[in-house]
Amino acid sequence: MDLIRRNVETLVRETLNDTPVTVIQGARQVGKSTLASMIARDMDSESVTMDSDTALTAAEENPYEFVSQFHDRLLVIDEIQKCPELLNAMKLSVDNKRKPGRFLITGSANILHLKGANESLAGRAETIVLQPFSTGEIKGIKEDFVAMLMRSDTLENLRTAMPMSRADYARLVENGGYPDAYTRTEKRRRAYFKNYISRVLDHDADELSGLAHLDRLKTIHAMLAGNTSKIYVRANLSQLVGIPESSLNGYIRLLEDLCLIHSIPAWGKNYFRRAISKPKIIMSDTGLVCALHGISANFIANIENGNDFGPLLETFVIAEIEKQKVWSEYDYSLFHYRDTDKKEVDLVLELADGSVIAIEIKSSSSFSQEDFTGIKLLRDKLGTRFHCGIVLYTGTEAFSLGDRLFTAPISAIWQQ
Repeated sequence: MDLIRRNVETLVRETLNDTPVTVIQGARQVGKSTLASMIARDMDSESVTMDSDTALTAAEENPYEFVSQFHDRLLVIDEIQKCPELLNAMKLSVDNKRKPGRFLITGSANILHLKGANESLAGRAETIVLQPFSTGEIKGIKEDFVAMLMRSDTLENLRTAMPMSRADYARLVENGGYPDAYTRTEKRRRAYFKNYISRVLDHDADELSGLAHLDRLKTIHAMLAGNTSKIYVRANLSQLVGIPESSLNGYIRLLEDLCLIHSIPAWGKNYFRRAISKPKIIMSDTGLVCALHGISANFIANIENGNDFGPLLETFVIAEIEKQKVWSEYDYSLFHYRDTDKKEVDLVLELADGSVIAIEIKSSSSFSQEDFTGIKLLRDKLGTRFHCGIVLYTGTEAFSLGDRLFTAPISAIWQQ
């Protein structure tokens, strides 16, 4: 398989030019080591991995000596979460000799929440999140959907989207974006993810956390996967897994730290009295969800099973836009909107300047005026802050419906 270039590569190189410590953070097997190695080859560098017992022993014996022995060379440390003591040693080393490009580290967990870590490297490090391949990366495109929507020729750009069938989208959802999984057959992909989840939830989770009931983490993950893109009701999950509501947050945070789920906060409490405050939880990769639950592309593309396709497709689209956030021209945050009258918007993007983009995601190949109900509510309330609203669907045509409202094929999100 040809090497697929990552769209965050330019950002990593820029960070090394102005920041002492660059952190590439992401789930296991999303390509962190490959990206770090590719960048290190172009620099005067030394690479070590904490997966090596020898290197790990040396690092634990004298962390400060370990990080300081390579002098002016870039030190690349893979899987930093296995030796969190190195974080404090890097802080001391950087404070003694502050210059950009000292360390490039990778971690399969959020370094701020590592068990045994007592240093955040605040002011000395920048973290870049690496996720499974985006559709644009697989196609060789540096896509930026938000930038497209912010341009004045929005409709013309939306109309350049490549036509795709429902079956095409179903295959993308089933394949997911894990580098070692997306090209495999359905059977081999299931085997890959079965072993992957066992490794992460049985081994990595134990290394990272001291939670009391880690044996139930697989059940929690499986239940969240089966309800991806739905509102997270803590009381319901608490009853199903037998863990007190007050303790569940630790397990949810652990799954987030392992980069297996994303929590999408609720939006609108400051503007809408009836807005709810519960988040949505989506899985980071739909290929993993399909493999764990035995869902095939043929099944989810079947029009009779459209209700099963909707949450998976919504998860896929939200995850794609979450990935693009790292390299987008614009700084934005992801939310969802729902109120007590059950009016909702699947995805609300709030930009740094306060502008809002509202997105509804439909698995059908047609749309109706009802699909814009939640979007219009936001438009009418926000006035000039509302930039545009768009219904993404599995049809093939893009239209303007006037007053900043559009429809477009889902494939528009990975156009250049």
